[in-house]
Order: sequence, then C-alpha cells, then structure tokens
Amino acid sequence: VVERICSLLGAWEAVPTELPNAKPVLVAAAALKRHDLDGALPYLVGAAQSAASVIRDRFSPDAWRALTDLVGLIGEPICHPPTEIAIFERTDSALRIIASFSGLAQENMSQLAGWRFLELGRRIERAIATCRFVRRLAFAELEGALDVLLELADSQITYRLRYVMVAAPAPVIDLVVLDPNNPRSIAYQLARIEAHLAALPQRGEDGRLSPAEQIATALATQFRTVDAAALDQAAFLGAEAALMKLADVIASTYFTTHERAEVRWEALG
Repeated sequence: VVERICSLLGAWEAVPTELPNAKPVLVAAAALKRHDLDGALPYLVGAAQSAASVIRDRFSPDAWRALTDLVGLIGEPICHPPTEIAIFERTDSALRIIASFSGLAQENMSQLAGWRFLELGRRIERAIATCRFVRRLAFAELEGALDVLLELADSQITYRLRYVMVAAPAPVIDLVVLDPNNPRSIAYQLARIEAHLAALPQRGEDGRLSPAEQIATALATQFRTVDAAALDQAAFLGAEAALMKLADVIASTYFTTHERAEVRWEALG
C-alpha cells in the first residue's frame, strides 16, 4: 500500500522518478522540500501565493495570513535525516492551515463568478484525485488498502457507522464514489460541478447544454446510474480523462491565455 502511494506521488511529479522505490520517509520528505518539482508542496504553495498576490486588493486579510503562514511553514527546514514524526507534524500542520483557508473561502468570499471558478477547480481536482486513489487502492487486494482509501477520502467514521463491518470493496466504492451525500465522493463533486456550470453565463442561445455541461452531465449520469460492483479500473481511468478534458474546455471557453490572445491579434493584424 505504501508503495502504491509513493508511486502516485511519483506520477504527480511530487517526488523524483527514482525515489518511489526509496524509503517512504525519504519520499515524503522530497514531496515536502523539493522546489524544482511541479507537484511538490513548495512549488504548489509558491504558485498559490503568486496567484493570490495578483488579486491582493480583493483577498481578505485572514485568507492572506493563512496563505502566508502556509508558505512559512513549508519553507522551514526539516531535521536531517528526516524522521517520520517530523514529516507527520509538518504535514498535519499544513493540512490544518489548508482547511482553514478553504473555510475562509467558503464563508468570506463573495459567491460570484470568481468563486465559482475557484470551486470548479477544487471539485475537479478532488474528483480526479479520488479516481486515482480508488483505481490504485480499491482493486489492489492488499491488506489495509481499503482502510487507507477510506482515510484518504475522510470517510472512515461514516463507513463504520453505516456498515459496522470490515472494509469491503463494494461498500467502500459505494461510499467514496457513488454516495451523493458524502462531500468527499466523486458523485458529490460532479453534482457541484453541474450546479456551478449551470450558474455561469452561457455562450449559446439555443437552449442546449454548453460543451462543458455536456461533459459534466454525461459523467454525472454515469455515476448516478451505475452499481458499485460494476465499476472497474477502466471506468475510473475514463473518468479521469473526462475530468481533465472538462478542465480544458472550461479554460478555453471562459479564459483567454496570453498565447491565444497573441494569435488572435496577429490574425486581426
């Protein structure tokens, strides 16, 4: 199970490709310390601070303080050689700050178009991550893999209250993937994505669903109508591809990148 999590970090470019076979503590330390990897925490936190600085005048003081605290925490040196306790404490502290930042965005940010795009990005990323967790752990037939999946999906307590049984593939997938009332499930993310897309201004006047809505609705319908036992790794791989395509369609529909803007002006000239 640990090897599968380490391989996920490698696939996310959070650690060097040669590290997933190293000791887990070294893999975790790399994900916390490496500034040159796009998926490592220092790079991601730095990118978040850079994005926030662009809209500093519209950023609440509490949210900016939380983000600054996170940057400071990730930037602090870790004992050498790194220990499991030090890694855990650093990660746990970072998670608490991220949770507070998320709460501030929900409670203090005006729920206009900007908030909806923030929410869309968060829901798409969470759905993709859950697909990858399920694909790597739900079908592994490894001892403890399903418990780790429940922990990653923050669904351990709900599962124990609902099933009062050891973790089994079908009920775990049902809770983590298909339960519309579980705020961590894929079905829940897709429902929120549909709601946010419906609230955004649409380009067409013919009453048809926008391209982004077509992708989201098709995927949401698939997960609303499927049985947990019928889902396999290929289904989640396909869902990941659809979610990444959805992100691209949203970006191309509502945003104009610098490169596309240059092409447009060159064409007009």
